[in-house]
Amino acid sequence: MRKLILILSLWGICSCTSQSEKQIALPAVQPLAADSISIPPTLLAVTRMFVMKDMLVTYEAKQDSMFSFWKLPQCEFLFRNGVKGRGPTEFLTLDRTYGETSDGFQVFEMQTNRVKQVSVDTSGRFQVSADKVLPTEKRMLNRFLFLKENTWCFLADDEDSEYTILKEDGETISVGTYPKDLLPKRPEELNRFVYNKLTVANPSGDKFAAFYAYAKLCRIYSYEGELLQETLLEKPTQSVENRKACYTSFPYATDAYIYILTTGTDQQPVLEVWNWQAEPVARYGLDKTVSAFAVSEKHKTLYAVCNDVEGVIYTYKLP
Repeated sequence: MRKLILILSLWGICSCTSQSEKQIALPAVQPLAADSISIPPTLLAVTRMFVMKDMLVTYEAKQDSMFSFWKLPQCEFLFRNGVKGRGPTEFLTLDRTYGETSDGFQVFEMQTNRVKQVSVDTSGRFQVSADKVLPTEKRMLNRFLFLKENTWCFLADDEDSEYTILKEDGETISVGTYPKDLLPKRPEELNRFVYNKLTVANPSGDKFAAFYAYAKLCRIYSYEGELLQETLLEKPTQSVENRKACYTSFPYATDAYIYILTTGTDQQPVLEVWNWQAEPVARYGLDKTVSAFAVSEKHKTLYAVCNDVEGVIYTYKLP
């Protein structure tokens, strides 16, 4: 099902511009204040954080041991592991995405087109249990996603389709069409740069979301690439010369919600919460300049770090 919702708010209709376009109230921004947890190891340039098996996991591409594990909810340090290197149990540069498995998680190694599965638990067990080269010659360097039924998604490198779906047998399918005339562009500009986007998959792998960098646009796709929902919060008014990013941080997804950072009117970060029907349901003003974050819905807490502040994990209690 395709539908376009033009939203300026979720609660209360403000005005109607036509029968197909409504302006409805966005959730008001609720301020949140962080608590700080001092941590013994120093976190340097955290690229990605995620929650699994009641552990917070941080990925630091520049560290020799790339993963750190913390017991939730109090972020008690457990151990580091994940050695940098070219061996079968080592890791080269990893994409920001991850996929949870029954006994751990899986990651994508960008230089080699490999998916590596890791078995891990709170006792310190850390083992690369599977290592698979994906069946394609294409370089899947942009916005890689783990989807269900052993399929994967990444940004297409042509001007007609937004995504490429890769199947287990090596078949690739081009899906998704770019928004038409939503953003101004120079004649020589490529669509994939003008309509740059941040993507995240539902943990079930049955759908994924895309948030456009230069437009307040959210799209929800099925794992087969069908556009399910589309929401435009406001029509872009920027010219090519003063194009500014609306979304700059990678979103974080749970079964129920998608969390993504944007910038408020005072330049402080605002956490937007969306459901999987492409509807914004809450907004929270954060008092710290967050560079990476993860959410535990079990503990109703957002865990975050700032790359300018070492030795601290910030926590925000989510209403």
